[in-house]
Amino acid sequence: MRKTIQVTPSRCIGCLNCELACASRDWGEYFPAPARINLVFFRAGGQVPVSCFQCDSAPCLAVCRTGALTRDEAAGVVNTAPERCIGCRACVSACPFGNMDYAPAGQRAVKCDLCRGEPRCAKACPARALEYAAEDETARNKRRAFAAGLLTALKEL
Repeated sequence: MRKTIQVTPSRCIGCLNCELACASRDWGEYFPAPARINLVFFRAGGQVPVSCFQCDSAPCLAVCRTGALTRDEAAGVVNTAPERCIGCRACVSACPFGNMDYAPAGQRAVKCDLCRGEPRCAKACPARALEYAAEDETARNKRRAFAAGLLTALKEL
């Protein structure tokens, strides 16, 4: 069964643990810049962790001409093969969400690969704003959250 990262923005406390855990995995640094998950902060308050959505019809995969991006069908993840990347950045331009990046230090494209099935960001999140769960469980949890909000709103009428 395919798993995905479930994001609950209302739980996010902005601690940056997800970014630090991610950056330390591949870069050996506790510095958020190279992280493949990023917190987007809003002036009005609040923040949302954002990373690759692992699109079924991935534009980044479609434009890669060197085979540096491949899909693991069983896991539902688009992976990178750094040794095949020529640094053209076509995938970076193709991602409609801005979740592909280019790492000048490694001269290659980088993206979230769910830590090959053990996402450090989710494990590092003390508020459980990020949870690694089966896709059907993620959808079910979103439906429950929506229904709970709707019920609360109806009670206020």
